[in-house]
Amino acid sequence: MKKYGTKQLYIEKLDYPFESINQLFFKDNKFEQIFKNDDWKIKKFIGSDWSIKDSGFIFYGPNNLNIVFLLINIEKNDFIRVNKYLVTHINGEKLKEEIKVISSAIRNTTDNTTVIELRLEYNNDDALNNLEKYINFSSIKQISSQIFSKKNLLLNYGTNNNDLIIINHSFIINKNYKEAFSFFYNWNNVAKSIKTDKVWKIISESKGKNDENYKDFYIFINENIKIHYHVISIEEKKGEKIEIVYNKTSDSYPSLNNYIKLSFFNISKDICFFLYETHLPINISSSIYQTVSYYVYYCNKKSKNYIESNLLL
Repeated sequence: MKKYGTKQLYIEKLDYPFESINQLFFKDNKFEQIFKNDDWKIKKFIGSDWSIKDSGFIFYGPNNLNIVFLLINIEKNDFIRVNKYLVTHINGEKLKEEIKVISSAIRNTTDNTTVIELRLEYNNDDALNNLEKYINFSSIKQISSQIFSKKNLLLNYGTNNNDLIIINHSFIINKNYKEAFSFFYNWNNVAKSIKTDKVWKIISESKGKNDENYKDFYIFINENIKIHYHVISIEEKKGEKIEIVYNKTSDSYPSLNNYIKLSFFNISKDICFFLYETHLPINISSSIYQTVSYYVYYCNKKSKNYIESNLLL
């Protein structure tokens, strides 16, 4: 097995969740907006993308530098995302030695921040020496620093309402799936389970043609704060699952989770699988993301315990 040397080019901890950084740098075309500097820019080959293996790119740098590289491997899971690129040509010359650029985004599970790293991988010292004939490592580090220094600007001002990340939580509930659905569908039950029923005023309201299956709900936290969630759909596959989707309306008090999806899957007569999904803005900070995720988990866990204890309203 061939041994490779490695050289770290850049590393930084970003105060954004892994989901945001993964989307920005590996899934979203906004990453290309970073490359508009007079001294350096990047172009994709036709049909190429940051998430498609064998995609090709050309980097244009200072002093007429151009580097061609190919995306040769992608590693991704809920903890890490790694793109590995093979440098094939520098200034039109095909390289004889192997040089790879490895970009990584790693979830920091202690505070839900993200660590990003750029690293070179090479098959021998000659590869590094030849690379430095074209561009020295100090310049590579400087360019890397310039790239990542723009992430805050891009996240805060280059996003729109369609740029979202997802929070999911799931539980096994020791209740029939229809009974669990009925419990969560009545938001007074949820308020009771987290002991906010004396503070929140919750009103359900039928929409459409007196369709009881499509009840919106309003949460009045105080006289100034009203949140209205509109039912988008309720889907049932008898014997399998029930799923309900809510969207927060524009006349509601501003809050992060505009979208809520609750799914209840039938496992057996008295056991179901509950899946909660909500969407948050891509530019949310790590601390707020973690707070929202913890709070959602807390509410769902309390509701699970409440319904299993047969304390139904």
